[in-house]
Amino acid sequence: MTTVTRVPLALALVVAAVSGTLPAQQALYSRSAGDTLRYHNMTKMDGVMHGAAGDTPFTLSRTATFAFVFSGGDTLTAWYDALAIDASGALAGETPNSEALLHAPFRLRMEPNGRVTTIKSPGLPRAARLFAELPTQLDDFFTRLPASGKMPIGAKWADTATRTESDSAGHRLSIRRISHYRALRDSTIGRRRVVVISQHTDIRITSSVPMQQQPYVDALSLSGIEDGTALFCVAEGRLLSRERNGRLRGSVTYRGGDSPWVVNQSYRYHRTDVLEDVAPRL
Repeated sequence: MTTVTRVPLALALVVAAVSGTLPAQQALYSRSAGDTLRYHNMTKMDGVMHGAAGDTPFTLSRTATFAFVFSGGDTLTAWYDALAIDASGALAGETPNSEALLHAPFRLRMEPNGRVTTIKSPGLPRAARLFAELPTQLDDFFTRLPASGKMPIGAKWADTATRTESDSAGHRLSIRRISHYRALRDSTIGRRRVVVISQHTDIRITSSVPMQQQPYVDALSLSGIEDGTALFCVAEGRLLSRERNGRLRGSVTYRGGDSPWVVNQSYRYHRTDVLEDVAPRL
């Protein structure tokens, strides 16, 4: 497992409301050829498996740096520049090898409003695919903006994203996210003027994974909500930071024996993504 220096990272950004409103500008992501953006990510998940023998808690934490390199037009390449994963409790021993994930390229297509689809993703180790926090696509990294490009303060818009994938090993995944956004207010970070965007998302996740060396398939079904805030600089066309809190509940059903058995699960997670030149240097 790759070890990286851990730097406590939180959204310790002073967001001060300013008088007046920003000039009317098109709210679009800048996608200039040659631009490279790096975001520092911290994710912490706490969960409980509710089995017949009692509750089994677990934790999963990730510290990472994502790099995005724009090729011009709507294409870009992304990868993990740095990555450290820790797991405890019921997930101890399942942690994927971070070294195998570093610098593995994802080829992406990005629309002006931040909608991302994956053109090609690297073949990730099986253990990595078992973790919902290490998806093989980066379709939900950037906050979605209004498709019209118009984002006055008070504007509301919605977006529905559905992702399905499968592989030759029998792994299947489906994620549906219905998000509602609102441009809350104008603010500043340093000398940057930004728009504060709120987000509420309803999430539905299902997956099916054959268990190695055992005649079982575990079928996961989760649903829940995610709430968060993003800071977007309209003048630069850049997402400066994003913070999210989520709650998921559901179950894993193990099928293949004489009779299936069910393990109920519940999760809470907190995630931050901060553009490199905005992150505090501690």
